[in-house]
Order: sequence, then C-alpha cells, then structure tokens
Amino acid sequence: LFEQIALYSEQFANFIPMSFVLGFYVTQAFNRWWGQYTSFPLPDNLMMAVSGNVHGTDERGRLVRRTLMRYANLSSVLILRSVSTRVRRRFPSLEHVVEAGIKPFFKALLAT
Repeated sequence: LFEQIALYSEQFANFIPMSFVLGFYVTQAFNRWWGQYTSFPLPDNLMMAVSGNVHGTDERGRLVRRTLMRYANLSSVLILRSVSTRVRRRFPSLEHVVEAGIKPFFKALLAT
C-alpha cells in the first residue's frame, strides 16, 4: 500500500517543489513556538502596574504590593514548570516551591 501511495505521489513531485513545502513547515512550526513564547505572562509589566496603583508608604501598602508580586511569581513558576525542563528540575514538586519561599497560599493548599 505504501509503495502504491509513493508511486502515485511521484506523479505530482514536479508541481510543488520540496523546498517550498519545507519552508512552509518551518514557518508554521516557528510561528507556533513564537505564539507560545509571547503568551507567557511576564511579571515586569504587572509589577509596574501594581507599584503605580497600590498606594501607601506604610506597612500595609508594602505588604499588599509584596503579596501581589508573590502571586505573580508563583503563577510564572507554575506555568514554566509545565513547559521548561530547567524549571521542572529546580522545582520538581510543589513542596520545593514552598521551600523556595514562593508561597502566598501554598502551605494551606498542600495541607488539604
């Protein structure tokens, strides 16, 4: 069956050049990778928004800003654990995330 398909496909080999097909494939693969890369939420923009909008020079304002950024860092770690082998090696389990200090609510979550 494979040989029959190969012989049938050989009739059309001169119509579409192989370099065009490979270029199309590489473009599609790169665009998919780039789309995934640009969809990662980076905490920098959020940090600027939090520091500009959460006011207060007292202890409460500082703690609110710090807690919000811990949540942002936690979400980045959890997202990157699922796609990056380096982050997965650094944080193989949720207990390692807690030990690293990225834990606004994780101790209570792990206790349940």
